[in-house]
Amino acid sequence: MKKNRRLYSLIIFFFIFFTTIFSNKLTIEARTTNYGYITHPLLVYFFDVGQGDSMVMILPNGKTVLIDGGDVEHGGVVIKKLKKLHISEVDLLVSSHPDIDHIGGLLKVMNRVKVKNILDSGKKYNSHSYYLYKKEAYQKNIPIRIAKLNDKIELDPNVEITVLNSGKKSYSNNNSSIVLKVKYDDISILLTGDIERKAEERLIKHDNIDAQVLKIPHHGSSTSTSEAFLFAVNPVVAILSYDRFNLFGHPHRSVMKRLNHLGIQQFSTVEYGDIELSTNGQKLYIEKKEVLVNP
Repeated sequence: MKKNRRLYSLIIFFFIFFTTIFSNKLTIEARTTNYGYITHPLLVYFFDVGQGDSMVMILPNGKTVLIDGGDVEHGGVVIKKLKKLHISEVDLLVSSHPDIDHIGGLLKVMNRVKVKNILDSGKKYNSHSYYLYKKEAYQKNIPIRIAKLNDKIELDPNVEITVLNSGKKSYSNNNSSIVLKVKYDDISILLTGDIERKAEERLIKHDNIDAQVLKIPHHGSSTSTSEAFLFAVNPVVAILSYDRFNLFGHPHRSVMKRLNHLGIQQFSTVEYGDIELSTNGQKLYIEKKEVLVNP
């Protein structure tokens, strides 16, 4: 009888083990074959978190980068979205800057999802949400690294991630936002947090801010996305994150006018909800539709 029970237990164990492996294999294959890629893609999901920011990158080698967590009310929403993507741990959490609509949800995220490392803007802020975020990171012994200009984030040898802006005491919260340029072969993505024109002017002086995809700064506020900045980046696609009924008038009509005038394709969380970007380094897909990067 004992032998039968032991045999039965072993059968159940191996069934669960191989089912898990097969399931993970299907998930990985789905990420590659849906677009006809031979190599594993870089995936970026821009989450719909209302009037806030949160996005996750799944690198070709499977490592994950979560950038911001929306406001306090959307922390649970971000967790559900990560689980839907089968993400149970985050290799790097990037806290772009200390405003509540970017870090408010991170407390819940750190409580429910294993976070290995944090990249922080270095901008200190006297707010309760910022205090709780830092306290949670220290209590969970999560290493915090302060972003420095031109830092390289080495998580995947095939993807170059460079810090182009970070915090200083003299900068405002918004202009202290971590700006990341993500480059996978021929495709580049510029992630801008909530930077405004002063930070844009600093970025324009760089010779490497051109990118096919631009996450529009500061939800499309009138204080951002200058014409000079758009010319320097020269994007094909603009991603906008905002709430339809926000009280700030985002995105401002002047920003939308510039985007339309330059013929830049626009994808907003208001229209699409979560926005999926996929690239193998040569081809670019937004919401599973190919975007011509060299028209």
